[in-house]
Amino acid sequence: MPGGLAVGRLPAPAEKVKPVRIRITGVRTVEVRKVPTGHGLVLPWDSRKIPQDTRDYVITQMFTDQGLVGTAMDGDYQLRAGIAREVQQRTEAYFTGKDPFDIEAHNAAFFQKQRAPVRLYFLEVALWDLIGQAAGLPLFRLWGAATDRVKPYAATVHFNKTPEERAEDALKFHELGFRAIKLRLHHEDPEKDLALARTVVKAVNGRMHVMFDANQAGKRPGDPPPVWDYQRTLRMARELEDMGVYWLEEPLNRYAYEELARVRGHLSRMHLAGGEGNAGLADFRKMLSAGAYSYIQPDPMQSGPVSEVRKIAMLGEAFGVMFGPHHGKSGVGMIANLHMQCAASNSGYLEYMYDPGYWNPEGFQAGFASVYPVEKTGYVRAPEKPGLGIDWDRTFFRRHGLHWSG
Repeated sequence: MPGGLAVGRLPAPAEKVKPVRIRITGVRTVEVRKVPTGHGLVLPWDSRKIPQDTRDYVITQMFTDQGLVGTAMDGDYQLRAGIAREVQQRTEAYFTGKDPFDIEAHNAAFFQKQRAPVRLYFLEVALWDLIGQAAGLPLFRLWGAATDRVKPYAATVHFNKTPEERAEDALKFHELGFRAIKLRLHHEDPEKDLALARTVVKAVNGRMHVMFDANQAGKRPGDPPPVWDYQRTLRMARELEDMGVYWLEEPLNRYAYEELARVRGHLSRMHLAGGEGNAGLADFRKMLSAGAYSYIQPDPMQSGPVSEVRKIAMLGEAFGVMFGPHHGKSGVGMIANLHMQCAASNSGYLEYMYDPGYWNPEGFQAGFASVYPVEKTGYVRAPEKPGLGIDWDRTFFRRHGLHWSG
């Protein structure tokens, strides 16, 4: 056609292909108890001061008519007796015959209706593992990757160490690739907590961020000391900020939104962090509307299933706050967090449980073929294999009657 555009023949419309529906055909749940995690760990919130040297896990696998298997795990220091049976019955009764892709339907019909003492949010991790495998994508790419790596912080738990010992730990962890460390505040005398902070902050000399967890979210007046009130929290927050501390975590009850906001109003650089025990969008909307925290830490085993925690992350972005979820109760939860954080534009640090001797990563990352690596450059990279992308330990899986695929 002279002087015009070349015109070609349009391709014939592609034949419509009916999408394949995946169906869950079976469920298997097992308990794995007393996995060694270290020796002599004393929890700062345990008034009995009983060492916790092991951890219990409940593992659920969902099987499909396409041959895919999704795996999820929850864990704690001691899980309720018979938890595997309860999880198995509830999971099998609802999910058999269902399509894992129907995430919002499952959230409304199953996860939001659970009021039992057994945590079931972890089961959605298995659904996402199936979805990622079916799509041939790691979850962070399926969700829209913002990055493929996150900076981890070494989350310590044991508190019976001197400030000098913790300063040495921080420098050792830095050599391993950690660019931040979290320690616990637990003394009745706040001067002892401040001495710990000064010693560690001085030792790292700007090479690492230093965070502190007061573990006050579940405490009330009359509980074993220390129990922080508003005045103590304000004093500690101001002094820690002056030292250059990165965040103060859970210095007051988890629902003391107004008091937390008042403390935050006195700060200009240090984050107030928390939210691991809060649950649901409504809870976090109240928290964020009040201005309680500048760094939110929902847990995908406690705060809601993964799909809801991702909404909480977006809600946090709308309020201009950072998102760094609580550890997820197991290595599987940590990897789910890693995927979520790589897909979140307001992502902060990855909580990586690490306190050698007292809290060894091998015990927390039960079922992994090897400890998930922290790079010397200061990052943890997300798995690139489909779904969760975890390299599983064949021996561990076979010992506990689980399906293993390399």
